[in-house]
Amino acid sequence: MTEVCLLPGPVSLSATVQAAMQQPPLYHRGAEFLALFDSVREQLSALVGGRDVALFLGSGTLANEVVAATLSAEQCCSPGPCGLDDSNQMGNQPSHKGLGYSGSHGLILENGEFGRRLVAQAERFGLHPRVLTWPWGTPWDLDAVAAMLDEAPPGSWVWGVHHESSTGMLNDLPALIRVARQRGVRVCVDAVSSLGGQPLDLSEVFLASGTSGKALGSIGGIAIVFANRAEISQLDLTRVPTYLDLAATQAHAGPRFTFPSSLLQALAAALTEYATPAQAQVRFDQYASLGLYVRRELIRLGHRPLANEHHASSTITTIAVPAGWTSEAFVEFCRREGFLIGGQSAYLSERRLVQIATMGATTREECAAFIQHLASLSWHSPSCGS
Repeated sequence: MTEVCLLPGPVSLSATVQAAMQQPPLYHRGAEFLALFDSVREQLSALVGGRDVALFLGSGTLANEVVAATLSAEQCCSPGPCGLDDSNQMGNQPSHKGLGYSGSHGLILENGEFGRRLVAQAERFGLHPRVLTWPWGTPWDLDAVAAMLDEAPPGSWVWGVHHESSTGMLNDLPALIRVARQRGVRVCVDAVSSLGGQPLDLSEVFLASGTSGKALGSIGGIAIVFANRAEISQLDLTRVPTYLDLAATQAHAGPRFTFPSSLLQALAAALTEYATPAQAQVRFDQYASLGLYVRRELIRLGHRPLANEHHASSTITTIAVPAGWTSEAFVEFCRREGFLIGGQSAYLSERRLVQIATMGATTREECAAFIQHLASLSWHSPSCGS
């Protein structure tokens, strides 16, 4: 039985992407690889409004680690570990370097699992941001954000998740950028699950993270960070871990360290879907249409998405499992019929949630078959799916 992949990662891969992964390996210092590496960076930059691109080996979580490390460098003022002020121990007064901002002057927006993770990552790098928190499935309250940023010193930052994939919610990034710009506050954004899923303008964003393995439709393994090279080059990153040095990675002609060509070739193949603005819009429209179809059919069957329609993502829909079911049993019930959906992660299972993702090469016909499968659910008891 052929399984239909409706997972939020790994996503369903097109034949073109799969073929690209099977190409003979390229030497990561060779001319052919370097040309492809530069081309991928240029395409990604064009896709988001012209930001400079750094590519790292790793997941979207690694990309967010790079963002946190870069923010922590702004408060690195002493011989102590990056992000920590050891001035009292060393008998020195701190003298901020780089842009002159303190990395501690930050605000993180949390309305789902991945916003919570941003808080944890920031704290690990010695940042102590304020946090605005909303219940899962509730969009950012931008009036509350504005009030908090009114108290922030110039050069502060705000960091949030654009597509909060734990809930299937698309937060209002353009509005956040407007609110922050009016107050001289820089925006950092986790665009891991939104990159490639809908139009995304990062031209006024300070730092942003992405990945190859979500809506772009490639295999996971490349962490993407967007930033303005001129701004980043002013920071003192000497105490940032070598692998997370954003400025050095951006400035390097190719990858700084070993980089498997199969991942790069797969991403290059996936980006052909976005080769021109017109092609990219076709891709975005396809995602929007398929996501709307899935949400409407789920509602028809009594499975209401966690995110309301106005804030719904086009590529991930999160629903609660029916009464009497666990997430694990529901996922297994679907798997036995050939449909792979998300729900195994603790942050989902403990809330009895599951996810249907329509990223990558997923088709309407596959989604229709899944909906037909769900329509038979009333004929099964939870014990049948356990």
